[in-house]
Amino acid sequence: MNNMNLNNNPFEKDGQTPEVDFPVNYNLKVICDTEHEIEVQQRNLELVLEDAGVNHNFVKSQQSRKGNYVSLTMNITLDDMKQMQYMYQRLKLLPGIRFAV
Repeated sequence: MNNMNLNNNPFEKDGQTPEVDFPVNYNLKVICDTEHEIEVQQRNLELVLEDAGVNHNFVKSQQSRKGNYVSLTMNITLDDMKQMQYMYQRLKLLPGIRFAV
């Protein structure tokens, strides 16, 4: 998992952290290996969000052209920075996750 990029603040741009007005609603996109079935990856993602107390709704999944990766998009609402940081810490523990913003 050397290529994993799980940004702790998806709102950061050019190294600058803008002030975020919480609660904030946005689409979380997670890129996963296809080692596990898409349904398993989606359920693992949902479990992390539930553990973090993040309100969420599944939006879509999409496989890459070569079928090596799948992107899962969830619409989420974060209440504060602490919750966002906890969510990203938990995402790092999921097998097969490569990128999340």
